[in-house]
Amino acid sequence: MQQSQLETLVREILSENFVSLGIPKFTFTEDIVGQKATIAAALINKRDGTSRGVEGTGVGMVDALFTALKLSLSSDYPSIDHIHFVDFSLSGDFQSRANASQSDAPLHARLVVENSSGRRFVFNHRSRSISASSVGVVVECVEHFVNAELAVLQVHGWIADARQRSRQDLVDKYTQRLADLVKNASYSESIEKSRANADIEPISDTMDVQSAPAPEGSL
Repeated sequence: MQQSQLETLVREILSENFVSLGIPKFTFTEDIVGQKATIAAALINKRDGTSRGVEGTGVGMVDALFTALKLSLSSDYPSIDHIHFVDFSLSGDFQSRANASQSDAPLHARLVVENSSGRRFVFNHRSRSISASSVGVVVECVEHFVNAELAVLQVHGWIADARQRSRQDLVDKYTQRLADLVKNASYSESIEKSRANADIEPISDTMDVQSAPAPEGSL
């Protein structure tokens, strides 16, 4: 099952509970000599309009933002602590520029991350701003793993309920969904606790998601 198919499955499972995140504004400062960047922003849940403040420091914008998001969200979604970046790149489409200098060309940010099982996921974001593209692709990555964790917990609950009602047909159906979802998520203490509470056997996450190549580069 491809990454896009897994993401569709997550949306189907969560339905109206799917978490859609965005950062419409942020402030950013950087000490280039000291190699220290600081970012502060309001993280919006676009579905219900709620927001929370996020702030973090790092070596550059991407590192600072990811740190900020982990500090804010990992207590609720601990799987975020178990993913790491593999590659980050920016490229410009200078054939589609709007001004003579071509400095406002559309920009494509590409982020490759790896989950706790070594599975790689690719995220892309396009805009005419380096900062907007960078922020957008990191937020999309975090949104993915937040919802993947929520979907796994949801299916754990469905399996436990089906067992209580002696509906083995539903247990089998939901267990198959869980086998697919595990490939889309990352390990977290909350997922492991939920699995144990529902008395569900650990599910192998044999890789069949199309993996990204292992590019060279740094953040």
